[in-house]
Amino acid sequence: MKTLRRSTIALATAVALLFLVGRPVTWVQAAMVMWDLAAGGAPTLWQEVTDAPSEYPARWATGEGDLYLPAGKVSAAMVLVPGAAVLGRDEPRLQALARTFARAGFAVLVPELPEVRQLTLSRGDGDRVASALRQMKEWQPDVPLGVAAISYAVAPAIIAALQDDLTSAIRFITTGAFRPMGDSREFRREPKGYGRWAFLHANAGRLDDATDAGLLREIARRRFRDADVDVGSLSAALGPQGRAVLALVDNRDPDAVTVLIGALPERVRREIDGLNLALYDLSKLRGHVILVHGQGDPLVPYSESQSLAASASGARVSLFLMDDIGHVEFNAVSLKNAWAMWRAIVALLSERL
Repeated sequence: MKTLRRSTIALATAVALLFLVGRPVTWVQAAMVMWDLAAGGAPTLWQEVTDAPSEYPARWATGEGDLYLPAGKVSAAMVLVPGAAVLGRDEPRLQALARTFARAGFAVLVPELPEVRQLTLSRGDGDRVASALRQMKEWQPDVPLGVAAISYAVAPAIIAALQDDLTSAIRFITTGAFRPMGDSREFRREPKGYGRWAFLHANAGRLDDATDAGLLREIARRRFRDADVDVGSLSAALGPQGRAVLALVDNRDPDAVTVLIGALPERVRREIDGLNLALYDLSKLRGHVILVHGQGDPLVPYSESQSLAASASGARVSLFLMDDIGHVEFNAVSLKNAWAMWRAIVALLSERL
């Protein structure tokens, strides 16, 4: 009995010391933020104990977006970059994410990226994000500033922060093949069709042949609705440029990807190179890079985040690989991933003043 009592006292003392030297407020907030993210905008305790942020349309000399400001003190600033989605900055889940972090003291700016609404990403997005970062620094000069990005928006976000190899991402989108860091084996997973057809639609507008561009967009639209629909008549009408893009998208051989990328029209290759982080010196990144990736992600393999973490040698990097969150399903909190998700949120909240 005495031994049990002494163990209980020792445990209580350890917990008390942990709270004294740790960050108990941040830890509790991180738990509430996690469940707020899981709720996807539905009422939560986090919303009950914090005031709703103010929301404004924002314009500056070189851009526009939406600004979310906390009701109280601004403790940090964030440029939140939307992923490829037709709703862009108006996507409800993105708006809920911005409100969640604004309640935690972040001033959040979500920039307008016109091409994102067309399911297109370009090197120009990096310039727009950089413009938003400069503006946010002007608006909030005395607090830590960071950039948060979702899905494929990571590339322009990293490029903006500087002002992984995109081939590997294309390889996974089309064939499902990837190699985790430190493992020589190649793994295969059935990729989500959305990524393949989004890539096709995004690059259709970069062709010199307007007829091919229209045909590729129509193929993408039909495949978005039904992955098995017959598009043989449309494919047969394509010219050389359209056939080159479709050949890459339809390819299932990982070893053929590099050759097929090399056969793409020049403008398409230039855009791919512009977003290819493998062509940038990521060792110049500074600050704290926080990466969250689902191990079962059907659009981008987690090996991409592993490569990015390894390349950012000049930064402090925290990589969190999680089960059950798919691609961007941050609302999928479970017993398997709650601990990792909580630690990732603690890492972010700890960057505040």
